[in-house]
Amino acid sequence: MTRRHFTAAGILTAAAGLSLLTAPGASAWELDREASHIELIGTADGREAVTRVEAFDVELEGDPDDPASGSLVLVLHSASITSGSAMVDDMLHGRNWFDVESHPRIVYRSTAIHEPAPGELHVEGELEVLGESYPLEVPVGWGSDGERVRAEGRLSLDRTDFDVGRGAWRTEGTVKHEVHVDFALELVAP
Repeated sequence: MTRRHFTAAGILTAAAGLSLLTAPGASAWELDREASHIELIGTADGREAVTRVEAFDVELEGDPDDPASGSLVLVLHSASITSGSAMVDDMLHGRNWFDVESHPRIVYRSTAIHEPAPGELHVEGELEVLGESYPLEVPVGWGSDGERVRAEGRLSLDRTDFDVGRGAWRTEGTVKHEVHVDFALELVAP
């Protein structure tokens, strides 16, 4: 029911990794929103709970042929995290979860990008959530056909590592600590 808070950080990182891989400049490639998605998947009340991140921005620099020389900043707009239920969204946007009034953005900044194998990236960076910064590495699979770039992956996180889900939500009684961030992003050449 409230599991999407946990994965916002992971999603930011994944989206940032995808954008870095595909764009030589912020305006050179455009995100195909219809072909892209970021989902936060957790377990609430014993059931899988899926939320989506609807709004984010990416600023990147670098050469797609040399990802290690690039850098990126991914900004997630906290109020855009949605479960499709107004009641659940109100809880997630509240002070015990994402506290969107005090912290309207979740920001991921890369510090290093590694390409261990063709089509694979490891993006190291700092995730700022709820006013605190945490180190976070995101694995990204990516490919390009010249006109389109696709980046995808899955990141597993423990929401309590980022102090998401405070007060009574700190325990695993209703919402499990483990959250998966699934992402698939496509960018199109201008």
